[in-house]
Amino acid sequence: MRKSLLLLFVCQVSFGQQINFNAKGLLFLQDSDFNYYSGTSGQIVKSRNNIDKIGAVLFPLKYESAKEISEESVSNSVFYNQKAIAVRSDGRICYVLESKGGIKRDYLEAQNNVKDLPEGNYVSVVEISNLSKLKPDYRFPVGLNPTAISLSKDDQYLAVSSEAYNQELQVLELNEFGKPIRIISKPNLFGNGKISDITWHPSGDFLVYIKQETKEVGLIKVVRDGPTKKIVRLETHGNTLKMEGLPQSGQFTADGKYYLLLDKKQEINTKDNAKKGEVFVIKFNLEDQANHFFISKVEVQENPTAMAIHPDGNWVLVANAKGSSDYPVSIKSNQYSISVLNLNSGGNITTKATVDAEGMLPSSIVFDKNGQNAAVSIFENLNFGKNFGSIDFFKFNVSGSTPKLEKQSNRIFTETGIHYLKVIEDF
Repeated sequence: MRKSLLLLFVCQVSFGQQINFNAKGLLFLQDSDFNYYSGTSGQIVKSRNNIDKIGAVLFPLKYESAKEISEESVSNSVFYNQKAIAVRSDGRICYVLESKGGIKRDYLEAQNNVKDLPEGNYVSVVEISNLSKLKPDYRFPVGLNPTAISLSKDDQYLAVSSEAYNQELQVLELNEFGKPIRIISKPNLFGNGKISDITWHPSGDFLVYIKQETKEVGLIKVVRDGPTKKIVRLETHGNTLKMEGLPQSGQFTADGKYYLLLDKKQEINTKDNAKKGEVFVIKFNLEDQANHFFISKVEVQENPTAMAIHPDGNWVLVANAKGSSDYPVSIKSNQYSISVLNLNSGGNITTKATVDAEGMLPSSIVFDKNGQNAAVSIFENLNFGKNFGSIDFFKFNVSGSTPKLEKQSNRIFTETGIHYLKVIEDF
């Protein structure tokens, strides 16, 4: 009975226009260990009965039924959540990153500091072929405090970055069922130091890594065995690019031509002290050992948290938390923004619009499969009574060179702590 009531609450939407989102479904992660202001206060604020979860929303949504929502317990964390889920191309399973360990249910509220979180050590495997009934299957250990996962396009290799000494990068070969069968270590003479983000190039022949502490971005080439085409080793490729800010995460355009890097400048800070972030466009030289280089950059607003690239590669959305992690709570705490950026064929990126919205700590933003709509995860909303998070939706339309991002009237209510979204397209 308790579970049924919870699902009805999660599925509730405000009556009116239907939610538009062209996808089979959405996966989401919920971290139960924090409040929206934990990032600025440094305090853990945990509800005694909440647990970390993975959930799935099935489209199209229906008002009269809660069957579109499935939730199961899976350890996850809002810390290092930029690449927290990787999905096989056949839609059978997904991999969920445990960047920090979960806190026990009987933990008393606000006892410890965020720095006292248990260490993460696992990747969980969840069956998602039926989005109405998620099935956590098993988990396997990886480097301590993993920071990102990225699955190759052919589903054969899962790259995992972490803080662990000598395990900063592991590439796991997977069998036909998606289970790890072999670990390929980082390149020789690569050096030590935490890797904070990892991304496969669409070709499957290269990986891009980010070392946030040393402000470095670099490229790794995979070397394959001729007859089997299996990866035998990893090699660094070309120069390392140096940053001045605080590089957070990156994504390739679908054609692999450009790599976009989100620089948040500093750890999430109060609105009065926050710096504006930037998005950089990088061109990697894949043919030989020639230099990689920055092409352009553009400023976004304060405390950027997440980025989404349009399927056609010409548009980019950046969610900016601004002052939505401030404490004590105020009207300013319920305001964030979305930067709408244009990326032209030559790699030049410019700001076309900035849209303000309500909600606290937007931690993930995604386009649907045709790019006509976007979804944003809202960690918490400012209201009286019971606290809740939400998935908010926007229509995205481009007429000529003028983009229009318009908030849809409906949202999906969730428990607080929602922080990551992954689109499941039709298979």
